Amino acid sequence: MTRFYENWPEKLTEPLWITIGNFDGLHLGHQALLSRLRSLAQAQGAQCGMLTFWPHPRVFFQGIGGPFYLTTKSEKQELLNHSNLDVVITLEFNQAFADLSAEAFFDLLTSRINLQGLLVGENFALGKNRSGTLDVIQQICAERGIQLEIFPPFHLDGEPVSSARIRNALEKGDVEQAARLLGRLYFVRSQVIEGKRLGSKLGFPTANQLALEQKILPKYGVYATYVRWNGERYQGVTSVGVRPTFEESGQPNIETLLLDFTGNIYHEELTVEFAHFIREEIKFANAQELIDQIEQDKIIARRLLSDESYPQSLPSQPQSAQR
Repeated sequence: MTRFYENWPEKLTEPLWITIGNFDGLHLGHQALLSRLRSLAQAQGAQCGMLTFWPHPRVFFQGIGGPFYLTTKSEKQELLNHSNLDVVITLEFNQAFADLSAEAFFDLLTSRINLQGLLVGENFALGKNRSGTLDVIQQICAERGIQLEIFPPFHLDGEPVSSARIRNALEKGDVEQAARLLGRLYFVRSQVIEGKRLGSKLGFPTANQLALEQKILPKYGVYATYVRWNGERYQGVTSVGVRPTFEESGQPNIETLLLDFTGNIYHEELTVEFAHFIREEIKFANAQELIDQIEQDKIIARRLLSDESYPQSLPSQPQSAQR
């Protein structure tokens, strides 16, 4: 079972191989790196772990207030529960941390864990102004007897898999491509709120969720989705947008029609997994046009969801991809 620490632990005495980074989304590239980390640790009889940060350094330095994250803090922890890591340490990224030199960071790191080895990507750097380049890190590790391995970029379709590439796919509504890069369906989890019951008035009761402020949503439109609630998984039709036919609200809304489901789920937490894009968000001339379109959306969603192509949890290592 993975042990999670919300700050430095007192002292971990067991030999430990770690990786350091943000790991937003825990995509195929991250999964490949973690697979290699587990192999390195196992070969040497050590444990394996991750050192990660919250908020993301880009959010901290650039003051990003809008959507940025592929995974919220709690979502990332849930995914890491499936990663077979022994230890995950999450540190607050603040100015004091940003001002540390690479040497000072390693002083702090080795005072809290028995660091046997470090696995990082080719673009990794740490310390103030990213002054701790790989050359600097190699020298520090050599002086301290710490093994170091540099992990090459993980490619899919001839390009490196990255969080930025997934964000770009979501901005285009290409949730299928996002799923290929993630190795799982992109999901949003938040509480169901009581809305204006517009769906019920049309004969289609829907679950309305407010988007979390910094969580990225797919492009406005209608999607075939899976919905997880109370240990069950349902098919759904999910609209992401501002409901232009009725109100043109400025705040993004996630509205899901669960297929073959009846019940009251107000204030419950739903996980919506985006499988396929159906259509753009449209402003209809009247309610009947919208009703007719929803019936078509239901038919399309059932057809698209007839083939379940993606795993239901974070795989232990990426499949059907190559470096």
